[in-house]
Amino acid sequence: MRGRNNESKRMRAGRTIVAERERIESDSERMQARKKVKRKHTTLVILVLLILVAIGLAIFLGMKELSKEYVVIGDAKEKSEPYVVQAMIVDEDNRGQISMRVNQYIGELEQAFADLGYKVVKVTLPTGKSRELYVDLEGRETFFKVSMERGAAVIAEDAARMIRYLDGHDIHPVYVDVRVEGKGYYQ
Repeated sequence: MRGRNNESKRMRAGRTIVAERERIESDSERMQARKKVKRKHTTLVILVLLILVAIGLAIFLGMKELSKEYVVIGDAKEKSEPYVVQAMIVDEDNRGQISMRVNQYIGELEQAFADLGYKVVKVTLPTGKSRELYVDLEGRETFFKVSMERGAAVIAEDAARMIRYLDGHDIHPVYVDVRVEGKGYYQ
């Protein structure tokens, strides 16, 4: 009984844990501190979301800008118009549909060869090759293996160099491979 008596005297004297806490910090001060922390947390979450939205928008607009193709004429940039493909296109896989990118590349290739004085008469999309084309030029028995990974103008220049070399040495190969920059292989 003696233990209970001491305990009830302590409670009456205000020596409980709650009373000590109240003496150090009142309920209203604790509530204000909680609201302040909650406001900071909410502000931080909103700020992070706004930053993520801004980054996402910047990436989206950047990707949209990168998808446009430009032709550099002097210092000005103009959106490139797709070239009209005049050559006959043979699809050995019979896919039934040629992508717009392949069509545009063939048009660029035709234009690059035309700038060098050659006319593309046939382009073959070989079986099992996704980024490779075989190009036939007017008046030539030799066809050219080209890679869509390289620029059309560079390929046309390499092919023109190979034509001059082959004609100069009276060589008549079946094909000339100009897929590697600055090199030409024939067979």
